[in-house]
Amino acid sequence: MKYLVIIFIALFAFGCNNEESLNGDDLFDDGEYQQAINAYTSYLETHPDHKKSIYNRGRSYEEVGEVDKAIADFKTLLEIDPKYINAYLSLAKISYNNHDYNKVLIYTGDAIDLNENNAQAHFLAGRAEHQLGYFEQAIESYNNAITINRDFGEAYLYRGAVKVGQEKMRSACEDFQFAKSLDVPEADKAIKDYCK
Repeated sequence: MKYLVIIFIALFAFGCNNEESLNGDDLFDDGEYQQAINAYTSYLETHPDHKKSIYNRGRSYEEVGEVDKAIADFKTLLEIDPKYINAYLSLAKISYNNHDYNKVLIYTGDAIDLNENNAQAHFLAGRAEHQLGYFEQAIESYNNAITINRDFGEAYLYRGAVKVGQEKMRSACEDFQFAKSLDVPEADKAIKDYCK
């Protein structure tokens, strides 16, 4: 009987803790990021290595503008699991927003080393290469993203932007048209500005 009580208490505690994680997921999905942070933090007190909770708390921190805490969560996650590709991609996005394009290439390179068929990693690498003036490498990265995912509208848009800089207007306009067909909002303006 004593053992049954202990098992019941353990299952009840696990259920409550798991509920906090699921509650955090629901809040995250609903865009209630501050509340999600609170739920994940509570859950992580008893499950400090729960990868999804660490990642989603990091994303929540990012959404509320606490970027340093987001970075800390993503780096903690990579210490637990060095193959967690989304953590590399999130760090790459933050680095891009901070105009640290060389760091973007480091993080996307790590992601591509883990999965060379990750379209988002190639795309982010292309964005950084474009900003650094490595236009041929940017085209190649956008090509890779498009080869992996033919419906990656933003890759067409930004590949077209590189082509504008190279004065390859016909090819750029084809890319803008593809982007428009894939419902990329900025494509209309690019067509209006460059494709007359």
